[in-house]
Amino acid sequence: MAGDIEPSCAICGAPPYPTCPHEDERMELAIDQAQARWTAMQGIRDWVLNNARDQVMSTFQQLRLARYQLHLAYLQSLPCFTLYYRYNGQPPMMQPAQLHMLHSQITQANALFKQGVDEDWRRSCLQYPEVLDYYFNRVGYVLPDETDPSHGVAAKERPRVKAKKEGIDAGSAKDAKRKESRRSRGTTPPAPPRAPMPGAYR
Repeated sequence: MAGDIEPSCAICGAPPYPTCPHEDERMELAIDQAQARWTAMQGIRDWVLNNARDQVMSTFQQLRLARYQLHLAYLQSLPCFTLYYRYNGQPPMMQPAQLHMLHSQITQANALFKQGVDEDWRRSCLQYPEVLDYYFNRVGYVLPDETDPSHGVAAKERPRVKAKKEGIDAGSAKDAKRKESRRSRGTTPPAPPRAPMPGAYR
């Protein structure tokens, strides 16, 4: 019996050839779950989200302030508005028709101001994809050196798998890669060190 015999699928027990997809599928699931448990990912997400919200809100507040200043300037240009404002909408010695017209102008101006604020908010929120990309791209990260013995088998020492076994054609490069991953399962690496958090978002 050959010493380099390949194990069957750990999930369904199928022979190693042709390639069974179950192990790759379970590995994708496992890495997704590990990523969800990684506390640094949540920290990065919170940092990006908080900064993106602050920037979008700051942009909106600037737009709203500029729009309010234009709105107030228009109201102050209306005849008798200062008097109307001073007497809380009930100025003395003002004709009913004139008061009605001023009230209508103010109501229309306020409605337009509200529509403008809604539009400014909508435009600000539409910036979220770009702003989120900006802050995610500001997060720095450092991958460990492949030759660092603290995280398992060094890349240059990882066993390589021949393209063909005696009497069995390995087939595609994907099969060779699968064989390499299977062969590496025999070594249990030490617990990885705690990776330093990227300082760019602190």
